[in-house]
Amino acid sequence: MFSCPPREVQQEKVSISEPGKVESPDNKDCDVQVMVQDATGMDGCRFLFVLDNGEKMLPSEMPLMDFKLAANQLVKISYSVIEDGVSACMMENQIIKVNCIEFITQTGGVKPTKKTCMKVDNYNESKWLKSIAADMKPYMVTRFTYLTDGWAYLIDNGKQKKLIDCQGTEVCTLLGKAGGPCYEKIRNLGKGEVIYSKTDVRND
Repeated sequence: MFSCPPREVQQEKVSISEPGKVESPDNKDCDVQVMVQDATGMDGCRFLFVLDNGEKMLPSEMPLMDFKLAANQLVKISYSVIEDGVSACMMENQIIKVNCIEFITQTGGVKPTKKTCMKVDNYNESKWLKSIAADMKPYMVTRFTYLTDGWAYLIDNGKQKKLIDCQGTEVCTLLGKAGGPCYEKIRNLGKGEVIYSKTDVRND
């Protein structure tokens, strides 16, 4: 009588080896970096996603991918936590639905050291930011609060806008004035702080 769980619990169990495939919503940004861990040797487990703090997430639904998951991959994801999910793996801290996933690199099992997040208050005094923006010859640079622990910089030369994070990684590029995912990403950052401006673009 006690060997089998109720039917509704059995239906909630997650298949680790063959997570469900779902279409990735266009408005979901892959902004969480995780390491892929292969836990095949553990009963009921397959791939786990390991966060910077060591917490492990078990994917129950995955979007269509253009690469094959493997151990020691570094990937970026966005996800939703599945409340009250049940699995046979028991190694995870939470069960998730993966909304989007992007491959970064294959590592040897050691997560690369994260670059220092740079906060720039004055563009003219920052060799780091000026070296990144040099080719664009910007007339305006705006700093935004980005994610939960950093900043992003919008470099604008009047024809092109480039958004980079505080580690110097390009987030997206916008040609023209409006439209597309990059435009929406910039708009969703809200009001930023201008750290450099030039009144006349044609004086370059």
